[in-house]
Amino acid sequence: MFRALTFVALAASAALASSAQAQFGGGGQDAGVYSMTILGIPVSPRAVALGEAMAAIDRDPSTIWYNAAGMLGLRTNAFTVTAAQRFAQTQIIGTAVTFPTEIATFGIGARAFNAGTIEVRAEGEPTGGDMRAYQWALEGGGALQLARWWRWGGTLVFTQEQLGDASEASVGVNSGMQFPDILFGRVTLAGGVRNWGTNVNFDEGFEGFSPPQMLYVGAGIDVFRRRNLIQTPMLFRGQPIIFDAKVVGQVNIPDRMEPYVGLGVEATVNGVAIGRIGYQTGDDNRSGISLGAGVNVGQFRLEYAFRNYKNGGAGFFENDPVGDAHNVSFTFFWGERERNEPVVPVVVAAPVDTASINAAVRGAIQEQLAALRPLLDSLRAQQVTIEQADLVSRYIVPVHFGFDSAVVRETDFEVLGNVAEVIRRVYPTALVTIEGFADPAGSVQYNLDLSRRRAQAVRDVMISRFNLPSQQLRAIGYGEQAARQIIPGARRDDPGAQSNRRVVFTIDATQRF
Repeated sequence: MFRALTFVALAASAALASSAQAQFGGGGQDAGVYSMTILGIPVSPRAVALGEAMAAIDRDPSTIWYNAAGMLGLRTNAFTVTAAQRFAQTQIIGTAVTFPTEIATFGIGARAFNAGTIEVRAEGEPTGGDMRAYQWALEGGGALQLARWWRWGGTLVFTQEQLGDASEASVGVNSGMQFPDILFGRVTLAGGVRNWGTNVNFDEGFEGFSPPQMLYVGAGIDVFRRRNLIQTPMLFRGQPIIFDAKVVGQVNIPDRMEPYVGLGVEATVNGVAIGRIGYQTGDDNRSGISLGAGVNVGQFRLEYAFRNYKNGGAGFFENDPVGDAHNVSFTFFWGERERNEPVVPVVVAAPVDTASINAAVRGAIQEQLAALRPLLDSLRAQQVTIEQADLVSRYIVPVHFGFDSAVVRETDFEVLGNVAEVIRRVYPTALVTIEGFADPAGSVQYNLDLSRRRAQAVRDVMISRFNLPSQQLRAIGYGEQAARQIIPGARRDDPGAQSNRRVVFTIDATQRF
């Protein structure tokens, strides 16, 4: 009997609701292969609409359920709640909260799956009774920036499956990586493993079933980079229409099942309107097209997705005997570090009062600097010279290099961290130029190259260690430029020569990155 109940529980997760029968995953071949099928069901509308190709997605709290490395792109606290009405009158709900820190981004998520009322069968025949079946899962973990182009994320998952009066649990792990902004800053590669956990066995004399374990690899390509296409006085209060688009793909290699592929396209208009389309390959019920839409305003995001399932052999968008899936979610972003407002460049078609704009920016900067007075005093105590000229500020940082060296010393990380905090809180959208210098020893060209390497080394530290956006920072070398030597002519081991081997942060509040 327990063996029969095990089969029924797995079939329940495959959506045997009432007397209707449906195939889950890859069709009849896959029925009864896994336990804890909640771990293989898409949760968020974004995942559904993109054909579940979420490996290369970041800046979304729902990435905790797909590739936790994507949580690292978030710069604010975030809370999301999602619900889905699925085929065969089954439902799944989920909620997750993520919060970034200086060290890592952490997240906690929960899911619950209602498999409905199940018809009990023994040896394939009805026994005349029904029972309730449901599953739930708790998940928690974090994401780390291991190197400039390397993110890692992992979670621990506890899952409980209930079938009538019987219940079993499983403990598993997820681990994933992302390699963002490679190949001209447009491509993200990703991969990992999901649902690697303990087996579930309702019958002590039976082998039991494992969770839906799988390996996955994926990629994402940014097609547009906030490209200005057209300007209209009707939409977005006269701002230009600006499209962003991302194409994603993912290959999934499940344990004991056939591999399948998910593809998706996501487009946004002015960072506000969202549209998505996706497709997933596979046998029977897995194969299907999906559509999604959303709106992203300030701290709020609302999303919807529709998934067409080919139940009972029905074609695309045909009325089938079981039904399709509808997903909705609501996400709220909050926190002092950065709001969720999209950064959209504005194309000005008419003259504007730049003096008033600059005055407002100047006032905001002064207000922020006043609030950070203890931090600025600490910087000055660390011998940082701060020069302010209208909307352009220079921070001359005592990060000095050894002769013929471009290696940033460990002792300089503290002062660089303080500078990073000022940039993050006072100049979050300003373009920052890191200027490198060399002493006059060596040829002019060699010193120019060396100063560039020094500036690039500091830029790498600000990105990988202190998580500043790579697009915000640029590195430039000035070599041995005589006009900007602190001690003119000092070289090698001359007194004061080290001060000529330095970096300067120039922050231009009039330029957005």
